[in-house]
Amino acid sequence: MLVLAIGSMSCQKKDTYQSLTYNTYLVQQVDSLHFNIDQLIHAIENNQDSTEIRQQFIASRLAYKKIEWAVSYFLPHTAAAINGPALDQLDLDENKFIPAEGFQVVEELIYPSYDTTTQVELLLQARKLKNLSNKIHKNFEAITFEPASVLEALKLEVFQITTLGITGFDTPASKLQFTEASASLKGVGQAIAISKSWANTQAYSTIDSLLKKAVAICEVNPAKNTFDYLDFILTYLDPLAKEIVALQRELAIPFLQNNQVIPGEIGSLFDSQTINLNAFLPDSTYYPTAHKIALGKELFFDSQLSKDNRRSCASCHHPEKAFSENRKTSLDLAGNPLQRNALSLNYAGYYHGQFWDMRSVTLESQTTDVITNKDEMHGNLKEIVQVLNQSDSYKKHFAQAYQTDTPIAVWQVENALASYIRSLSTFNSRFDQYMRGNKRAMTQEEQKGFNLFVGKAQCATCHFLPVFNGTVSPYFRSSEQEVLGVPKDKAGLHLDDDLGRYVFNTDLEQLKHAFKTPTIRNINESGPYMHNGVYESLDEVMDFYNKGGGIGLGLDVENQTLPDTPLDLTEQEIQAIVTFMKALSDQP
Repeated sequence: MLVLAIGSMSCQKKDTYQSLTYNTYLVQQVDSLHFNIDQLIHAIENNQDSTEIRQQFIASRLAYKKIEWAVSYFLPHTAAAINGPALDQLDLDENKFIPAEGFQVVEELIYPSYDTTTQVELLLQARKLKNLSNKIHKNFEAITFEPASVLEALKLEVFQITTLGITGFDTPASKLQFTEASASLKGVGQAIAISKSWANTQAYSTIDSLLKKAVAICEVNPAKNTFDYLDFILTYLDPLAKEIVALQRELAIPFLQNNQVIPGEIGSLFDSQTINLNAFLPDSTYYPTAHKIALGKELFFDSQLSKDNRRSCASCHHPEKAFSENRKTSLDLAGNPLQRNALSLNYAGYYHGQFWDMRSVTLESQTTDVITNKDEMHGNLKEIVQVLNQSDSYKKHFAQAYQTDTPIAVWQVENALASYIRSLSTFNSRFDQYMRGNKRAMTQEEQKGFNLFVGKAQCATCHFLPVFNGTVSPYFRSSEQEVLGVPKDKAGLHLDDDLGRYVFNTDLEQLKHAFKTPTIRNINESGPYMHNGVYESLDEVMDFYNKGGGIGLGLDVENQTLPDTPLDLTEQEIQAIVTFMKALSDQP
């Protein structure tokens, strides 16, 4: 027993030592962040020139980037505050916008030029940075950093560099994405090297080599518009994430099983199983199964769900059109145009908010909205359930799907339909095949289009990899809405009068004309485009973005979130981007 007790104490000391090592390291890094923010505050207070202020800003954010992996994973709310977009954050629970703060707000105040009349605001924001860094310091002193969590956080940081770092999402004004990516990568390397047992593995040798090469490329600070993003991701970033997973296996550290969005054992952002869709759902009651999906498909094509058996879900969501409709807007039951274009249902499960205006939180509530809408299906769910309960076939299928002999319930109809819609996501486009090693899957023109999509055209700062929608990866905690300034018609002389998300949040002026950011997967099949179907072709869509959205067209769009400066894309570059987007069509 004495031997066992000594062994137990020895293990406890080892675990405590490892935890304290990460606490000590991270607290030291935050101290460096404190110092740099203090220098920034000092430069602002003493009216130093814009060059000095920018230098102190850069030093501060590089210090943050070295610990971004830990802040993003262990302190997500603080991460959103200290380095989120310079846009007020929507809080629907409180029915208000939370004013933007953090590094990106400071960035916009000093880039491309510093207006000294904003000194008071700049100083306020810098002091807020100090407060946030103090919060990080206190938390890092108290958190227990378990090895499995640390490794998962580091892997996700590599994904974050891929989706938000090198794309310029974090650096819209300064354009320093490669400088900051270098700091993030160095932070990953330093964190792994803390543990001698980790640094003595075969996987670490590969990790160290990949990191050094990737950092060297970033430190050259290559030209944003001509950088080969595709090669950088495939040659360095994706292999790096895979090697972190390999390191965990080599160390025999069990992967976390917490229903994460990206499972611990997944090492590639472009694996077909990268995203665990169940993580988007409240509990296991909602999880799709083969029986639920088959049942949902049967219901999807059944006109009994509408009044007078006149329409099914498939009437407006055609499988061959990526479950959208080849009309500017769908038609009501009387044959008159509805207000909005029918969104593709492919990848609909990867959103926090359904419909163009995001008014439904889940696909279950979306199905109810559509079925009971008097203009769309005008069904009555209680009556529908009564009809289904009279069908021996449906009773059998519901019993199989929900493992119960009780009568069919409304929630089961909703969930079965939602389960089928969630299954309409295969991640099997030629782009996906290329990212998994088939170098014949994409043409040179398509590869060029991807690099333009991520770089010069800035598309990836709203359509986040790998889903290419508005749900921010790699943590997938929120989905963004955007105000683009979409015109009423092709002439582009008037702003479309649809108020979008504002209709259901009339106290929030910033939501006027705001709509969800849909996926561009299968976009070649899902036209016409925009919430009102105003554009018939992808070339027209690209022309709209190239001009700077509604403001670029000369429209009065007070709250446009899309950058209004022209992209200066050539016709050849636009064609390359369109060609790439067509490579996102799922293969049979």
